[in-house]
Amino acid sequence: MITKQITIKGNTTRHILQKSLRQKAEELEITGTMKVDKNHSITLVATGDKNNLEHFITWCEAASMEHGVAVTETRNIGFKAFYNFSLT
Repeated sequence: MITKQITIKGNTTRHILQKSLRQKAEELEITGTMKVDKNHSITLVATGDKNNLEHFITWCEAASMEHGVAVTETRNIGFKAFYNFSLT
């Protein structure tokens, strides 16, 4: 299991994008958190097995482009255990 931080910048206030991110994470058995900050960027902290997490990141990039925003950063962080995928 590994943990990555994924940052999506742009006008991410579209709730459909946020809902899709959470559904895809759950589908791939990825746990973590999603935070929308005051300038409408989304920061995901996602934990899962390497293959599922790489698939999730690729999916996030494609889904973000469909909504007119972009994944601007993906970085490894120390492992964090979560029970589900939630909005913070």
